[in-house]
Amino acid sequence: MSTLSKNKSGEAESMKISKKHLNQLIQKSHEQDPVSPIPSSEGVVPFELGKQNRIIRGRMPGMEAVYDRYARLLAQTLTQNMRRSVTVNRRATELVNYKDYIEAVRPPAALAVFSLSPLRGHALMVMEQRLVHVIIDLMFGGNGLLQSSPSKRDFTGIETRMIGKIAKNAVEDLENAWKKVSTLQARYERLETHPKFTNIVPEEEVVVATTFDVVINRMTTTLSVCIPYLMLDPIRAKLEGSYALEDNQVNQLNVSRLSENLLQTRMELCVQLGESRIALRKFLKLQVGDNLLLDQDQEGALKVKVGNVLKFRGFQGAYKGKNALKITELIKPKDRFTDALENSSEPSSSE
Repeated sequence: MSTLSKNKSGEAESMKISKKHLNQLIQKSHEQDPVSPIPSSEGVVPFELGKQNRIIRGRMPGMEAVYDRYARLLAQTLTQNMRRSVTVNRRATELVNYKDYIEAVRPPAALAVFSLSPLRGHALMVMEQRLVHVIIDLMFGGNGLLQSSPSKRDFTGIETRMIGKIAKNAVEDLENAWKKVSTLQARYERLETHPKFTNIVPEEEVVVATTFDVVINRMTTTLSVCIPYLMLDPIRAKLEGSYALEDNQVNQLNVSRLSENLLQTRMELCVQLGESRIALRKFLKLQVGDNLLLDQDQEGALKVKVGNVLKFRGFQGAYKGKNALKITELIKPKDRFTDALENSSEPSSSE
């Protein structure tokens, strides 16, 4: 019993010594490195893992080249549908939060939801109210001039269907513009008139927003395309590349204008009565009343030339009291280029 009591007293003394030693160490640490005061809550920025903003650096030259080509294709489509000259220019391409983008859209507006297969997700095309009213007015025979600002009313069923057709054509042009970068299939999904019905991504997500200036009747309106940034992940390397896209597609608008101008060109058509060769001595002695013998038969067809090139043959006559010519034969132009193999095979076949 005595030994047990001695052991317990020794352990107690060691515990007391250790506590004293611990207090001394704590006191020395406070003296050497005093605890800094707790900072106030002012200037503290809250951080939420669920709403972390994505850090994005650099430009996307490939995306800008795609949208420059899209502006030309869209201008052709709108010109053909509205029978008016339309100019479309890309204003800017920027990365913004979807919340900031959608809050800038003032209802009512035409918001077309579409997809770009095989990319996952949906994208958005927005036409402002003024552009919608100008398109509808031109398609129904108006002049497209807005005398006052359009009223804040919803679009009618007929107007919604007409704008839906224009939006579908615009989405198809976007598919053609992407062909130089990647083969994407653009599919028009639906048309909405209020931004609250087009939540294609969460509000905190980053989107690539591109704004276009659509000029009709010297009035500038706005059209924009919004694609989620995460949606472009599979082809981001192609979009960040600094290369120029070659546009080898024929510009149908320029072709139609050139064709129209060429069809209005005036040409000189000459009807040749005949030819005659005489000596210079006889030519110098020609007088009024002399007769010249031509190589043209009296019953033969006359030659019709355009630019000194034989194009037709016909007979002279009269029509509505004036001299006229009846075309009886079309002269086909000669081949300007011949195949060398065909020329080389002709002598062998004759032999």
